[in-house]
Amino acid sequence: MVVPRLAILTGLAPETLRMLLPAIARIEARTAGDVVRHRRRLYVACSHCMHRRGITGPVLAHRPADLQLCRRHGIWVDGNRHYRVGHLPELVTAEHRHKRIARRFPNALEAATKEAQHMVRSWLLNKNQPHLLSRWNDRLAQLPPKEAIYGNIIRRRVDEREYIATYPEFVTLLGMVADPAWRALRAPRRWANLSQHRCTINTVYTEAEHRLNVPTLRERLHSHAFSNDALFRWTDSLGRSLMLVETPDDYDALRDEPLQN
Repeated sequence: MVVPRLAILTGLAPETLRMLLPAIARIEARTAGDVVRHRRRLYVACSHCMHRRGITGPVLAHRPADLQLCRRHGIWVDGNRHYRVGHLPELVTAEHRHKRIARRFPNALEAATKEAQHMVRSWLLNKNQPHLLSRWNDRLAQLPPKEAIYGNIIRRRVDEREYIATYPEFVTLLGMVADPAWRALRAPRRWANLSQHRCTINTVYTEAEHRLNVPTLRERLHSHAFSNDALFRWTDSLGRSLMLVETPDDYDALRDEPLQN
């Protein structure tokens, strides 16, 4: 009922309103039980693409969540500093995968994006994952100086270089945390015992290690702080496992290998 009334007030067609106000289209889709499209954000279009069309000034556009770079010119467009990243093929490969994930899991994409970004940023800042940190430092070293800055027309991403460096691993984790089969492990339920939860934690970490191609993500396995690891907290966001801990030995139950049948 909102769109017809707003169309009368503004004199705009309902289709135009849905395009200009994405939130309306999302609300309608959710109400009707349709697929909820992920939110679009503003970005500055590649200046080289614009120059080919005779446009010399910056152009703002709405981008889907899976658009990060201009593949024609190798320019990272998600931010206000257009870095040249064409010499890093893993970024192009990651964006192709990002698009497939967005098409496959549109309903979970927004929440999963925030979760995957939180994981990689936590590991980067806390330096808890040396295998991943080595990759990220290598990419950071290969990033050239910024080409342009549009701080006066688009919000500044203070973590832009770090996001570029961690983007392939972010996409890899996104494919896992957006998958309903893995998200189902996080559904609130009553844990029977620590052994059951230990098996769940081990399964999640094993899958993430396989996807990221690292020998281990459990660097702080023998510390009580392991329960604060970003992936651990994603698996047990409500802290249900800690409610089951009564003695120091219970912490060890979360770290041991799964029981063999």
